[in-house]
Amino acid sequence: MIEYAATAEVKQGMARAHEARAQVLRDALSWIFARRRASASGYRVSRWASARAS
Repeated sequence: MIEYAATAEVKQGMARAHEARAQVLRDALSWIFARRRASASGYRVSRWASARAS
């Protein structure tokens, strides 16, 4: 790890930025791995495929 001399304000700012990045990562992963309904994700079954299946 790189050592640096920082004021308390800088350290607090870096901690807030780290938390913000972590929240964005959590939100992105939950969005990617969320279970969605087929119609919500944009995938549709064609009429031809559904007619062939029955």
